[in-house]
Amino acid sequence: MLTTVAAGRVYDYSHCIGMYSQSGQGFWTPQDFVLGKNGRVYVLSRGVEQLGQRISKIDLESEFQGQFGSFGGEDGRFIWPRSLDLDHDGRVFVSDEYSNRISVFDPEGAFRYHWGRTGSGEGELNGPSGLAFDSNDNIWVVDSMNHRVQRFSSTGEFQLGFGEQGANEGQLEMPWGIFIDCQDDIYIADWGNNRVQKFSPTGELLVKFEESSTGVGSLKGPSGVAVDSDGDVYVTDWGNHRVQIYDTDGQYITALVGDAQQPSPWTQTYIDANPEYIKARRRADMEPEWRFRRPVAVNVDADDRIIVLESYRHRLQIYNKLKDYVEHSLNL
Repeated sequence: MLTTVAAGRVYDYSHCIGMYSQSGQGFWTPQDFVLGKNGRVYVLSRGVEQLGQRISKIDLESEFQGQFGSFGGEDGRFIWPRSLDLDHDGRVFVSDEYSNRISVFDPEGAFRYHWGRTGSGEGELNGPSGLAFDSNDNIWVVDSMNHRVQRFSSTGEFQLGFGEQGANEGQLEMPWGIFIDCQDDIYIADWGNNRVQKFSPTGELLVKFEESSTGVGSLKGPSGVAVDSDGDVYVTDWGNHRVQIYDTDGQYITALVGDAQQPSPWTQTYIDANPEYIKARRRADMEPEWRFRRPVAVNVDADDRIIVLESYRHRLQIYNKLKDYVEHSLNL
């Protein structure tokens, strides 16, 4: 058991899911994921150039349940897909930062409609990134290249927005990920400013999560954010290849750096069928593969399992947060 302990919190590594694949079982440069109903997980792969763009349906036991979407500008296809989220009916909303539109699919992946207009005016988009639904089933869109967030109805009617470019409190610089908590407060991964900012639904700055005066908790290009049932905040520190953890007031707790010392079941099946693959990897000059490499998104499920998506290693790593801490034998 690989365990991280800090400030009375215990994080036990569980397992990993994923492998590189251009199609089918596996991911290719995944960018985001969302937890659906009945244990389903939707993972968005960006691929490269004109290959690999898709959404995979899996569960956390490594069952592959199919995929939908492909490269292209036509309905139901993507060019540069960046993020996804689900509405209260389980429909899948996907942002495409090239076409500046939001595409909508039913839970099984059938295309329904899309919306979005290119520009910098009210209700227009330039490089849409993170998506999140609030308690009223309105969708918030991180309008990255316009350095703001905007709220729309599920059919694309603009409602309100806030944010402007800059480094001062409340300003944004190429924001990326977003999370909305049970109070409808909004957490924004402020990528260009190396911080996460928490806002009220009307755009009032509430808390900042960033490097402290003592130098801990630093971020380099934060990409994703999530909050657990205790209010602890998890940030994928994309540029530093780790997940930083803070309490609800912005105080740094600890970091996760990855623990996947055993391959995923999908990878192990491939190795068993292709023994020369592992020999080739041993000859390569690679960084330790158990560590995170470009963690890009994080979510927390109803059991406070922390699930981290790695873009570079095409996988998810899953941790259990233990709330009732009794002395553990640690293997650090």
